[in-house]
Amino acid sequence: MSEEHVYTVSELNRSARGMLETEFADVWLRGEVSEIKRAASGHLYFTLKDEDSEISAVRFRSRTSALTPVEVEQGMNVLALGKLTVYEPRGRYQFVASVLQPLGVGALQAAIEKLKARLDEEGLFDAAHKKPLPPYPLRIGVITSPSGAALRDIRSVLARRWPVAEVYLFPTSVQGESAPEELVSALDAAIRFSDQVQPLDVLILGRGGGSAEDLAAFSDERVIRAVFGCQIPIISAVGHEIDFAISDFVADLRAPTPASAAELVAPDCREVSETVCARVAWMTRIVAAHLTNRSDRLRANLRGYLFRLPGRKLETLSQRLDGLVDILARRVSQMFTLRVRRLAHFTDVLRLSDPRLPLHRGYSLTFLKDSAVALRDVARVTPGSEIVTQLATGRLQSRVEEVMDE
Repeated sequence: MSEEHVYTVSELNRSARGMLETEFADVWLRGEVSEIKRAASGHLYFTLKDEDSEISAVRFRSRTSALTPVEVEQGMNVLALGKLTVYEPRGRYQFVASVLQPLGVGALQAAIEKLKARLDEEGLFDAAHKKPLPPYPLRIGVITSPSGAALRDIRSVLARRWPVAEVYLFPTSVQGESAPEELVSALDAAIRFSDQVQPLDVLILGRGGGSAEDLAAFSDERVIRAVFGCQIPIISAVGHEIDFAISDFVADLRAPTPASAAELVAPDCREVSETVCARVAWMTRIVAAHLTNRSDRLRANLRGYLFRLPGRKLETLSQRLDGLVDILARRVSQMFTLRVRRLAHFTDVLRLSDPRLPLHRGYSLTFLKDSAVALRDVARVTPGSEIVTQLATGRLQSRVEEVMDE
């Protein structure tokens, strides 16, 4: 015992650290990020794990590489470059990362670019295939997630700019392995609805922003060929301004965001109203000028030698003609003014009859789960029933504990 060296805890941790850092200079490590903690100092603490093991990891602010993404998210699969070491004060074995790259993004992007080049050679992106958008759509189909922000943005813009349009949702997931198949099914459902129920004027296909993997469904070949074969004009609105998917190139028009797609597809009702009023005023002036010109020509003819003979009779008829011309001009003007007022009235009626307006004032609608009929009588509800409450910004699902009949 006297011949063997006795380590202190600090000496042992220091030796272990030296051995790890000497044996493993730079290590590439692949794993899933979990348990993220961001310190006020800017350091990032997290865990890297696979199916069987995990290791504590840290990315110091001073060691952050330009190749490292700005945001590291929970559940992200990454490829990390760093060193193995021991945090001496606690004797903790850990991995110090200097580079973090999302795993598979490069391969995914390469596959997307390869598919894009092949479809471009087939002519799927040619301008000759692009269909024009209708100037005043009344029925607009939306293919997106029913719970995503994209649907809320689209409905908000349409309610403000073009409230006369009816919006039909064809729900689908927008990311994950099943998303491409669901997107194709939703597009087929929209086409069947347009053929058999109500003709759709235009479709908006899209979702909000996300990573390259999140947007990959909109670059799937099945989805692209379904979009190309659709006879309804389609706007592709995938992600944010900087995001692109192959659906953007095959669609009839690309919008940088879902909200922008709604602005592109729908005119501003106020501008339309102003245009109609200006056209009515212009037409009224044209008709009045035409009638005045004819009246002047008639008066000139009546002043001729042949028509001066029966003077009294012609003067009477001329006065009657003047009166009729004035009446006709007033009636034409009144007719166009009435049409403008009726248009404004119907616009207000459509806006005020929107069933979603009471929801923004604090009211709500309650349905039994899996029922489309709003509850009016408590007799339909029993304790334990599952109900869904529709608010202005979403839905609540709950279970009834007690029913009280007033």
